Amino acid sequence: MKQVLLFLLVSIIYTSTVAADASTPKMTIKVIETGWAANAVYITTNQGEKVEGCSSPRLRLDANSTMFDQDFSLLMSAYHAKSNVVFRVAGCSGNDMNVIAVALTN
Repeated sequence: MKQVLLFLLVSIIYTSTVAADASTPKMTIKVIETGWAANAVYITTNQGEKVEGCSSPRLRLDANSTMFDQDFSLLMSAYHAKSNVVFRVAGCSGNDMNVIAVALTN
């Protein structure tokens, strides 16, 4: 019984460490929207890229994240300047990619 519990514990720890963050390729923002769910901003890109494990190309920025104001400001700047953006994604929130960081690139 102890071996079974140990195996389950190791499996859970291994699974949580394997789900690493991922970066998207350079993309441009097509739509920034609110209202689909409480406390989030949703981003749709012209390229429609997805990270592995998420079934939707839509990105979700949680309004409760510690860097929300800075990230949202970068998103608005990128949208209006039609700049390239790279998103750092940590898994999925439902079907959408969960954004944890934003970078503007040339």
